[in-house]
Amino acid sequence: MTEELAGYFKMLSEPVRLRLLGSICTEGEATIGELTERLGLCQSVVSRHMKLMTEHGIVCKKAQDGRILYYFEDDCLCCICAPVVEKIRSRAAEQSRLL
Repeated sequence: MTEELAGYFKMLSEPVRLRLLGSICTEGEATIGELTERLGLCQSVVSRHMKLMTEHGIVCKKAQDGRILYYFEDDCLCCICAPVVEKIRSRAAEQSRLL
């Protein structure tokens, strides 16, 4: 159980993955193209990370209207990450203000 939990958090320790997860949490399910546009990342980077997170059960995907959408089956991860993300944004804004 501990090893599985460590592996889960290891998957979350990559900044690009956290940005992708944050986008899905705040803006909802999305295709690779939409995530690429939202975050200004290369499509290959987004595809690689979304594939890894899907394989590890962090995100799910579904076909809808000829598109593949990535989403969370439950919002537990968003509930955990949202306050942390807000705290980091707040700190960054404060540091920018001070500079």
